[in-house]
Amino acid sequence: MREGWRQYFQMVPDYHIEITQSFTDGGEVALLGSAGGTYARNMQMKPADAWQTPAAWHAVVRDGLIAEWQVYADNEPIRQRMRQPA
Repeated sequence: MREGWRQYFQMVPDYHIEITQSFTDGGEVALLGSAGGTYARNMQMKPADAWQTPAAWHAVVRDGLIAEWQVYADNEPIRQRMRQPA
């Protein structure tokens, strides 16, 4: 998992999330907001390659640790940037 995130942060160095709402119910947490960043084409970030999408996260906590983590987001905005010619 760490290697996957390392590679993702190379592809989107300024990846960020914004949480606008959160809900808890016992050991479950739901977060609502958006995710975004800039696709680094050839290791260079240009404003035209920025993207943002609504997103939601769901976590299940057991024994003080995250046992389940789910992300719901439309990846099409970054896919569009990746398909564009350099």
